[in-house]
Amino acid sequence: MTPFQRLGLAPDSDERAIKRAYARELKRCRPDDDPEGFQALNETYQQCLHIAAQRAFALAVAQDEEGDGAGAQADAAAQAMPRPAAPAPPSPPAAPTRAAVPAGDAPRPRPATEPQPEPRHEPQHADEPEPQPRYFDLRAFLTELFDFAQRRLAVDLQRWLRDCEPLYSLELKHALRAPVAHALAECEPPLAPAATDAIAEYFDLGALYDPDPRLRHWLAVATDRGARSVAFERILGEYRNAHDRLVDRWLFGELQRPAFWPRRALIALIPTLPSRLRGLLLRLQRVGPEWLGQRLNPGAVGFWLRACDPERLDPRRIAIAAARIPLYYLATVWFVSMLMGFDPAPRENAARNIGLIFAGWAAAALAWIGLCRAQRWMAQRMRWDPLSAYTLVLLAACAAGAYWLPFQATLIAGIVGFVQARSRATPVPAVICLLTATLAALAATPPSALAYDAAVPLVAVAAAAVLPLHDFALARRFGVTLAEIRAGAGKLWRLAQILAAVAVAGYLLH
Repeated sequence: MTPFQRLGLAPDSDERAIKRAYARELKRCRPDDDPEGFQALNETYQQCLHIAAQRAFALAVAQDEEGDGAGAQADAAAQAMPRPAAPAPPSPPAAPTRAAVPAGDAPRPRPATEPQPEPRHEPQHADEPEPQPRYFDLRAFLTELFDFAQRRLAVDLQRWLRDCEPLYSLELKHALRAPVAHALAECEPPLAPAATDAIAEYFDLGALYDPDPRLRHWLAVATDRGARSVAFERILGEYRNAHDRLVDRWLFGELQRPAFWPRRALIALIPTLPSRLRGLLLRLQRVGPEWLGQRLNPGAVGFWLRACDPERLDPRRIAIAAARIPLYYLATVWFVSMLMGFDPAPRENAARNIGLIFAGWAAAALAWIGLCRAQRWMAQRMRWDPLSAYTLVLLAACAAGAYWLPFQATLIAGIVGFVQARSRATPVPAVICLLTATLAALAATPPSALAYDAAVPLVAVAAAAVLPLHDFALARRFGVTLAEIRAGAGKLWRLAQILAAVAVAGYLLH
C-alpha cells in the first residue's frame, strides 16, 4: 500500500489535499489511544508531503528549461539575420611620391574584431527543495495553556490538550516536558491541584523511571504551591463571603482595600479585634507567606503585624495602647459613677490614674518581651525547650520569694514539679523520682533549719528542680535535645534509687 492509498488519495494529490486527508485520519487515530498507529500515520503524512514537494519542484524545473530553450532559439535567429554594411570611411588625400611602393611593402589591413557573445548565466537549481522549518512559539503556548487551566475545569483542559494539533508530534511533546514542568513550578498564581495533575498526566511528568530528577522536583513544587494557594483562598473566603457578619467584612476590607484611617482606628479601639486580625494574618502566613503582599494590601499587613506583635514594643502598638487606656478608663469610671448616682469621687485624679495604668502596661510589655528573648536565647544557645525554660524561671522566682511569700512559693513549686513529671512520656518513674527527691531534701535539711518559714519552700524548689537538672545533664552528655530526653525514661529509675538511699541515710543520721 502506497502512502497516498493509506490516506485515501490519488497519486497526483497536492499539499492541500494531503493535509485535509491527514486531519480526517487523525480523528480516527488518536495519539493517546494508539501511539504506534499515530506514529505510522505521521510518517505516511510526511512521506506524502515529501513526494508532493518533489513533484512540484520537478514541474518548476521543467518550466524553467522550456523557457531557457525558447530564449536560445530566439538568440540564434537574431544572429542568422543579415546585418547592414557599415559606410566606408573617407579616404585620406594622396601624398606626392617619388617612386612606386612595391606591393609587398604595402601595409596590411587589420582584421575587424567580431563582438564576443556575452556568457549566459544558467539558473542553478538544487537537487532537492529545502525543507521549511516549523516554528513553535513556546511562550504563546504556555500563556494559552495556563490561561485555559485557570478558567476551565480539568476535564476541559484534558480535551484541549488532546485536540492541540502541534502536540500530535511525539518529538515535540517530549521536548516540551522540561519547559512545561518548570513553568508549572513558577506559575503565578499557581494552578489548582486538579489542573496540575491533568498537565502532568498528559506530558508524563513525575514518573519514577524518568532519568531527569528535575521534572519530579518541579512537579512536587507545583503541587505544593497549588495546594497552599487553595488553602490560602479558602481562609480568605471565610471572611470574603461573610454576608451576615459585619466584623468579618470590616477585617477583610482592612486587609484587601486601600488604607482608610477611620476604619483602622475603629478596629484598633474595639477589644479583641486587633488580636483577631493578627490571628488571621498568622494563619495566612503559615499557609502562603509569599502571597501576603501580593493578594492583600501590603501596607495593612505590615501595620497590623507590627502593631499586634507581643514580642516588640513598636510605635504603632504604643499609639494603640495610648488611645485605648484613656478610653477604657473613662468609660469604666463613667459607668461606676452612674451606678453611684453620678458621684464625682471616681472621676478624681483621672490623669494620674491613666498615667499609672499606662506605665504598668509598658512595664508588663517590657517584662514579657524580655522573657520571650530569654527563652529564645536558651533555645538557641543552650538548646532548651520552652517547658524547661519556664520551669527554671518559675523555680528561680519561687526561691527568690520564699522569704516573703512562703506558702505561695511552696504551692507554685509543687505545681511546677508535678507538671514536669506528668508531661513526660514515662510519668510513673518521674512521679516516683519527684516524691523521693522531696523526701531526700527533707532528710538532708537539718531540723534547726526547718524551723524557718523559708525552709519548706526551698525544699519544694529543690525537689522540683531534680527532673530539669536530670534532663539537662543527659542532654549535655549524649548531645541531644531536652525534648528527646523527656520522650524516654532516661536514668529516672536509677536516680529514684539514689534519692531513696539518701533519704534513708538522712533519717538514720538524724
